[in-house]
Amino acid sequence: MISRFVLLLIVLALYPLAASAQYFEDRALARKYQECIDLVNQDSNAALSESRKWFIQGGGLAAQHCEGLALYELDRAEDAATLFEEIANKMNRGEGLTDFTQTNKNILITQLNYLAGVAWRTAGNLEKAYNALSATIITLEEHPEYGYQIYLERGLVQYAMQDFKNAAQDFTSALDLDAERIEAFLYRAESFRKMGEHVKARLDLNAALAIDPQQPDVLFESGVNYRMQRNDEKALQEWEKLIALYPDSYWQKLAEDNIDLITQ
Repeated sequence: MISRFVLLLIVLALYPLAASAQYFEDRALARKYQECIDLVNQDSNAALSESRKWFIQGGGLAAQHCEGLALYELDRAEDAATLFEEIANKMNRGEGLTDFTQTNKNILITQLNYLAGVAWRTAGNLEKAYNALSATIITLEEHPEYGYQIYLERGLVQYAMQDFKNAAQDFTSALDLDAERIEAFLYRAESFRKMGEHVKARLDLNAALAIDPQQPDVLFESGVNYRMQRNDEKALQEWEKLIALYPDSYWQKLAEDNIDLITQ
């Protein structure tokens, strides 16, 4: 699912609730937008239909943004990415903007390019995903609050492209902005594993486990790391811990399969 970090600012920027001559109209439009987003979560097909109807009725960029999210939730990631880029291009040309949106155009385009990058990665078009996210990163000096998520996403794109060195650099950039979240530590550890740098990976996994010692992805990767360092005893301990914490789950099956590789 697309990260929801973009939604609040989209609401405020497309239909601001700040005091103005159009306060009541803006409030109604913001409510309409929120209803559309809520419908995406409840019934994506209905949200797609409603957003398109709303666009015809004059919903503008907000209606199209809701449509893009609905398309993504319906596993139509390529269509969603194309639409997010179309909205960003419209904003660059100054089409369909309120005064407030014009003032906040740059940050909205940053967010829309991020959404396009996520959707292109989901669609498997890694080159377009990389380009969209790189365009977003260029603007981060003005909006560093979104940097962690954007660097994380581009790192995942580069990991998928098997460019593990640059993926690790992006995860490092994410951690420079927020070192209290697990994902970048985990993904950088996986990148280090792919490069054969198991000691560096161990340090990242230890940092992630210090944040959440029961996170299943980290526990599994921790076992893999010990296995790569020929410490089968500790690998078994990590995977047995995973089984105890998540019985009758995907994680139990994955751990048991890897334990079998050691003990058979």
